Amino acid sequence: MAVVGGKVMINNPGQDHGLAMAFPYAEPRSIKSVDECYFYHTMDVPGYGTIEGEWDLRSSIDDYLGHFDFAGKRVLDVGAASGILSFHIERQGAEVVSFDLSENFDWDIVPFAENDNDATRNERRSHLRKINNGYWLCHEAFKSNARMVNGVVYDIPVSIGPVDVAVFGSILLHLRDPFLALENAARLVREAIIVSDLSPFGRLASKFRRNPRFMPRSMEPNGINDGWFRLPPLLVQEYLGILGFKNCTLTWNRFKYGDRVRPIYTIIARK
Repeated sequence: MAVVGGKVMINNPGQDHGLAMAFPYAEPRSIKSVDECYFYHTMDVPGYGTIEGEWDLRSSIDDYLGHFDFAGKRVLDVGAASGILSFHIERQGAEVVSFDLSENFDWDIVPFAENDNDATRNERRSHLRKINNGYWLCHEAFKSNARMVNGVVYDIPVSIGPVDVAVFGSILLHLRDPFLALENAARLVREAIIVSDLSPFGRLASKFRRNPRFMPRSMEPNGINDGWFRLPPLLVQEYLGILGFKNCTLTWNRFKYGDRVRPIYTIIARK
């Protein structure tokens, strides 16, 4: 779950920048051990069995994606993490481009003055490498043809080319500027944007409220430092409408996070 801040960097320091922008896809990694990985989602992986992660979407992944018909579409999975959405969408008959940070980029941490933020960024980069490793282990296990682009969500390469659909699966809450992230993806999207995320309010209140909840607390520097906003669905729909995706449908479901069950909304916004 992690496509966030930092500056544009080339994945291979010896690679020509122009070439990197023209061909943005990362080289696959060969990962042989789960111990090298971190899984954001619980996944059933061929040859490895069930690997536990933070979120378990397995029984209702189509609900999470709004039962969108991905067959024949070109799809950008923003914040692919372990790749559960990328590989599921690919199995529905789509061509998939996964997008996520790598260890060459910085997470959008909350820069509490009391904290050693450089140490936090370094720890996050190490964590990102293990997340990327999980993706590549699954990529090989599923014999996937999905392609990965590493970068920051505020500068998604136009060299990816047009896509029919962009998917934001519980990513916006981690971003300092969620509107800019949506805007960056929207310039590539021909048909629809799908956003699934946590709401700051209950389902009933979310029908009427547009104000987000700011997650960090100034008096709790040891609290949340990797999340910024809980965005109610009405606000996200306004964001998407401004970007030209005005035809929205909204559904609600509940998913397992650790030992809790959390409500998630899914917006499908079409041009």
